[in-house]
This record gives sequence, C-alpha cells and structure tokens, in this order.
Amino acid sequence: MDPDIVDMDHVSVRVTDLDAALEFYHDLLGLPIRDRERYEAGDVPYVAVAAGGRHLHLVPVDEPSIDPNTAEADDRSTADSNHGSRVPLGGEHVCLLVRSNRTDSREQLDDLLAAIEDAGYDVEPDEPTERYGAYGRDWAAYVRDPDGRRVELKVH
Repeated sequence: MDPDIVDMDHVSVRVTDLDAALEFYHDLLGLPIRDRERYEAGDVPYVAVAAGGRHLHLVPVDEPSIDPNTAEADDRSTADSNHGSRVPLGGEHVCLLVRSNRTDSREQLDDLLAAIEDAGYDVEPDEPTERYGAYGRDWAAYVRDPDGRRVELKVH
C-alpha cells in the first residue's frame, strides 16, 4: 500500500506553564482554544489551539525538556528571561500563517511584532525577513513563546 498523505492534522508541543502558553497563543495571537473541557475532564493530555483547520496541542509537563542522549537539560536550549523555562531549540519551530489583507504585509507583521514585544515576549534579532515556505516567499519573523520555543509568524 502506498500512503496518500494529504494534509497535517496537528503538532504537539510540551509546555511548562499551560496558562502562560494559552496567554501567548490564544490571548496574544488569537488562536481559538479547543479541547479545554476534555483536558480538564482528563480525557486528553493537552489543550489545543486552532490555526485554520489544524491544531497545536499544548501538552503540559512538570519539568523542562530533557535531551535523551545526555539525560541532562539540553545545552542548545535557552532560558526565556521572562519565564525562566527551558526547551530544546535547535532548528525546530512551529510556523503559523498570518493572513494579510494589506498590500504592505511587512507593516502588518511589524505591528504584530511590536504587540508581542510589548507583551514581554522576545522577537529574534534582525526580524522580520523574507523567507520561503509552503506558500512561497513572504515576510516572516521568529518570536519566542513562554517556553522559549521558536515560533515563526509568516504573512500569507
């Protein structure tokens, strides 16, 4: 049988503070919350936020991520100055598409990045820049969520 992969359903990420993660993904970025009642009832181990038709599962954990090769905290991780958590960074990230109705999508992204910084989260240096993705080349920027994870915001 040849698989017929047609789309992505969800991505799961570990979070050390569910409320802080929801504050970032829901309150700041505007992603609708899904499955909170099922999480609180113990039916699922995550609270999801929706980006279009796809879900990002926020899976609460008690401890920072551990590197399975060293059984110690991953040296490639970073501590977020506002939240103090550590997660492995490397090249891994989540990319969220930001719909733009403006001709100047850079201006819209700049406005969003300013709001993210005003809320106390980090925007990586020299951002935004134009990057390629599934929908071609457009403005994008890397920011950090409450756990220090890279989140790419790409205008589409």
